[in-house]
Amino acid sequence: MKWLLQNFRQRLLFALRNPCYAIDSLYRELTYADEHFLASITGLSTGRIRSFLGEPAKDEEFRECLHRAEAEFRNLEIQSADLYAKKVLVQYAAVRALQPEVVVETGVANGVSSAYLLFALHLNRCGTLYSIELGDARYLPALKSPGWVVPEWLQLRWKMLSGDSRELLPTLLAELGSIDIFIHDSLHTYDHMLWEFRAAFPHLRKGGLLFSDDARWNPAFPEFVQEVRATEAQVLRGVGFLRKSSE
Repeated sequence: MKWLLQNFRQRLLFALRNPCYAIDSLYRELTYADEHFLASITGLSTGRIRSFLGEPAKDEEFRECLHRAEAEFRNLEIQSADLYAKKVLVQYAAVRALQPEVVVETGVANGVSSAYLLFALHLNRCGTLYSIELGDARYLPALKSPGWVVPEWLQLRWKMLSGDSRELLPTLLAELGSIDIFIHDSLHTYDHMLWEFRAAFPHLRKGGLLFSDDARWNPAFPEFVQEVRATEAQVLRGVGFLRKSSE
């Protein structure tokens, strides 16, 4: 239970430093706002979505995988993803709900989000995650390679490509043809985010989902929502979610 107490302390300190964000998060928790939106874009009930959110913490093998990663994260030069953040859980729940066959993500770093996505595919018993990672040693512990958090038992549904997404993404999308989910989590600049959205969206199937990490860092995500006239789009816990029209 030590890891739970440590994570609680970290979240409490963050809330004290960011009261507006904390109040908004509390409101969303009390009203199940995140769950209601995910239910609306996946067609499942709010209760079912909420059950997905609790799965990773209940699975002993997956929980132990995250626990082992904690010690390594303490010595990173640049703070990496929160191992237990709801911003990761909402993406996990969406993957569990949509039951995708093809998921493409840009940006892996240590592999926290990738591990959650692969755990969702593992429980779904279907789907493949294609990841593109440029590689930046500042985000990694010494002697660790990108995606090191992902345990071997989750790698059967994973194909990782090393290189710049501007070079690799168009080729990968052309080979795959149609994809169910696209996830941007690489370079968070306005130009690069908009470029990735525009590159992936034509390959996204009708009813498919686009996620953008750190969607509030710049106007790229809201501008793209307007550009494609998406009627089902929200930012949950800093992650932009967009559903491609089924029409």
